[in-house]
Amino acid sequence: MNTQTQPYQQDHMKIGRFQSSIEDGRLKLYYHEFGSPSGMFCTLNAEETRGLFELLARHREDINQALSLSEHRT
Repeated sequence: MNTQTQPYQQDHMKIGRFQSSIEDGRLKLYYHEFGSPSGMFCTLNAEETRGLFELLARHREDINQALSLSEHRT
């Protein structure tokens, strides 16, 4: 019997006010404002994460255009 498992993969990134991580294909978002007792934690399963990724990929040009406009304003 093979008891070998795949290595645990995890990646972190700060996105705006959110701390995000990808753990085994699941997207986890965490937000907590300093000095505030409340916060937010959200986990998307692998299917939901893929759906979000596809949505962002479909709107890549819109996102790039908004970034370009934002950069010209500053």
